[in-house]
Amino acid sequence: MRGQDMKIRLGIDAKWYFDGPPSGHMVVKNLVDEIIRTGDDRFEVYLFLVNKSKTKAQSHFPAHVKLIFLPGIPNLLSNLFLVPLMTLIYNIDVLLFQNFSSTWPARALKIAYIHDVLFLDYPQYYTKAEATYFKQMIRFAAKADQIITISNCEKERMQKHGINVPLGVNVVYHGINKAFKPLHAYNENDILTIQAKYNLPQNYLLYVGRVNIRKNLIGLVKALNLLQNFDLMLVIAGERGNYPELDGYVTSKQLWERIIFTGHVPEADLHLLYARAKVFCFPSYAEGFGLPPLEAMQCGVPVVVSDRTAMPEVCGTAVLYANPDDENEIALEIELLLSDQALYNEKVNQGFAQARKFSWTKAANEILTLITEAYAGRENYSEAQAQPRL
Repeated sequence: MRGQDMKIRLGIDAKWYFDGPPSGHMVVKNLVDEIIRTGDDRFEVYLFLVNKSKTKAQSHFPAHVKLIFLPGIPNLLSNLFLVPLMTLIYNIDVLLFQNFSSTWPARALKIAYIHDVLFLDYPQYYTKAEATYFKQMIRFAAKADQIITISNCEKERMQKHGINVPLGVNVVYHGINKAFKPLHAYNENDILTIQAKYNLPQNYLLYVGRVNIRKNLIGLVKALNLLQNFDLMLVIAGERGNYPELDGYVTSKQLWERIIFTGHVPEADLHLLYARAKVFCFPSYAEGFGLPPLEAMQCGVPVVVSDRTAMPEVCGTAVLYANPDDENEIALEIELLLSDQALYNEKVNQGFAQARKFSWTKAANEILTLITEAYAGRENYSEAQAQPRL
């Protein structure tokens, strides 16, 4: 039994902190930074990292953070076998897993941080290999004590599919990094450097994220083709996946000169790429949360998003919505912003207000509170069980 004055040993799956899927890396990095920064005397933090990041990690994290290095094997296998083994060795009290939980060790409180289960309702956007891999996430989620997810939309999806755990599914919204700022916060030299680096036009629509079918870039490009009365280009920032339909359409409509594919953009460049945009567009078919629209809002850029899944929950009334299946509607909402300066300014101001509702500090504090309450509940239950019966 742990004394009440002892710190909770919190193990965090941070293998994506330095490298990993772009969205996963961003979430892990921001949450871990805030947990370390805002954590109090209740916690002793242990980070699970990969061996290849050892030198970088040892010079990066403060000395009071315990670092545990693991081989760079798939996250599923690492979380099933290596993380639990290290949990036993280091006598960790609470484990915060990324996506894949584990069936052991029994004594540790297991919390699965599951970003989304979109593949259950939208299998058409995933390969068979991806769907098979993610189904294991659902299988092992049932072994967790608690699940944290990122929107009420995803919580409802999990409940619909019968994903239940003893301490329930709890929602903690993502935050926005404070480094995202409006254009007036930057000096002229930095602006000109980014313009030259990415060959940015004076006016451009911006999309940030993966370039795949689920994100509906084909709908956005079709909308661009309808906006013939504006001197406007489209900048697509993100890693390109296999998307032959998009390439075929761009070629058939001779749109290559109106579109800039940047590929992966370093975070430091991304801030200004947002701030320089005229309108941010996010016509995705399905999102568990959808952080890029909020990042754009914090940069003072008005936003057009799809009216599906978590988008209305996250964006509220600060954006214009469009049916992602209708490129005419997407084009119309963009045109409304470009043609009506009063509406444009209104959505910029509403965007600032909406973005202020989300912060990584708030997210980290909510997660730590959930952990504290869950651990206290388990300790109290264990103490009650240990009391002799009269």
